[in-house]
Amino acid sequence: MYYNSYKTFNKLFNEQLGNQQKLMDKGAYNGFTDKDDGIILPVDDPHLCSYHVQQLVSEIGEVLEADKRWKNFRNEKNDSENKLEEIADCVIVCMNLAIFSGFDAIDLENAITRKLGIVSERIDNS
Repeated sequence: MYYNSYKTFNKLFNEQLGNQQKLMDKGAYNGFTDKDDGIILPVDDPHLCSYHVQQLVSEIGEVLEADKRWKNFRNEKNDSENKLEEIADCVIVCMNLAIFSGFDAIDLENAITRKLGIVSERIDNS
């Protein structure tokens, strides 16, 4: 489904938070977490954070699979539409990492803003 309207980072994050809450409520993570039922996200859970780090590694591999031009100068495979979808998956999984580290949308957005400022400063000073 394509969304034609602009959504803020906070809205996107909270939409994913809702998706994860639905999965949690349906028992998708039962046996993976030692926490009781009825968990309200975000929650700091190192097991689920680790799970999503591993998922991110897999998603990054899918980005590389969609665009193989990096592999060697003869490889011309570039499925840019699929690559964009896989990059979106990476961002969503990063949201999951924040969720299962106990951070909310504002925490993550502030950290990204701070980090972009640091990167910009490094570039300016190099």
